[in-house]
Amino acid sequence: MPFLHPALERAAAALEPLRGAGARLGAPNPVAALRQIDCSPQAIRESARKLSSGRDVLVTARLQFERGAHRAERRWGGEPAALFRGRADELDAHYRQAAEAAARTAAVGLDLADLLDRLAVQTAEQVTAIGATARAAAEAVLAGDRSTDVVYPVTAACASIARAVATGVSTIVETIPVLEPFGTPVIPG
Repeated sequence: MPFLHPALERAAAALEPLRGAGARLGAPNPVAALRQIDCSPQAIRESARKLSSGRDVLVTARLQFERGAHRAERRWGGEPAALFRGRADELDAHYRQAAEAAARTAAVGLDLADLLDRLAVQTAEQVTAIGATARAAAEAVLAGDRSTDVVYPVTAACASIARAVATGVSTIVETIPVLEPFGTPVIPG
């Protein structure tokens, strides 16, 4: 199964000899570890852009509603106009809250996409470098060598990659509190 992030896809391809050698030695699978951090920042960016477009629609609808409300209010006058104005103001507040929430959510989405993209690229570079240090040992293990001189670098590299990915995952987990407010509806039901 291909990776969502191109940098992780390239890293996985570079780690294939290490993965094969590690599998023969019972070491952690470096490619499987990378799957824990796989993401699609582009899909998140696209969702944020759509949300931003939705915000623009809300703002336009709010302005059109406000113009229509003012026109109706001027024609009616008296108590009906006052009642209508009160309800119109409530609806206007909901429009405004929804538009503001959409803008905030889109901004957080873009920030999250940037964070995930940077994290994927940095992790891919880091694990590729770790894998490169053990490439000759991995090829020797794949050729049948089981000497300590080749076994240790392979198992150590696999373990280092697993730790590097775990560090990236913990960075993602640290962002969860930033996202929690977005689980609350803006407009009460």
